[in-house]
Amino acid sequence: MSDFLNPENGRLVEVDQDGNIKDDARKIIYPGTNGDPWWDTAQFLAQVKHAIQVFEKAHPSKQALLIFDNSYTHPALPSDSLKAFEMTKKDGGKRFQHDTIIPMSNPILTMRGKAQKMITASGENKGLKTTLEERGFDVKELRAKCKPVCALDSKKCCMARLLSQQDDFKHQTSLLEAIIKESGHYCIFLPKFHCELNPIEMVSHTLSD
Repeated sequence: MSDFLNPENGRLVEVDQDGNIKDDARKIIYPGTNGDPWWDTAQFLAQVKHAIQVFEKAHPSKQALLIFDNSYTHPALPSDSLKAFEMTKKDGGKRFQHDTIIPMSNPILTMRGKAQKMITASGENKGLKTTLEERGFDVKELRAKCKPVCALDSKKCCMARLLSQQDDFKHQTSLLEAIIKESGHYCIFLPKFHCELNPIEMVSHTLSD
């Protein structure tokens, strides 16, 4: 069961003049051999869109603040998001990525704020080398990616790590956040391992007691 609670009347529902529920944001799945498919990001995002519709009907002209815990589905990015570690060194890789703006934090001042297309003039997906050089970096001495993986505190050990630390790659809007903000509402994502901050956890705890 996946549901939304609010501080006014508990479950997020739309009611008629007699107090009868007309619509609600709850989603129940029945997994099994012949049951519903297991809960995934696509179903969750569809539920969020419906929850926003319920909220807007129940609370017209109001803005919602949606609070989410730290689940693997919540930070999911669009299929064309910027992912340095999935890029190839040279142009022509399979990963398509949306165009971007070179961030104002880029160390090369003259490159800041410039639009950067992620497709070459010949129609190929840009690789790590081209993308970084267009931002003013000298990557002649850098390998494409560390093997097996980069150290967590590394910053310029390889092209992929260097590019991944650029603000436009590092700070991207998730599908969930985009849906909420485009609808004119707000959201907060709770930190990992702090269930005491999550109101719905307190409700669950109370019910289990």
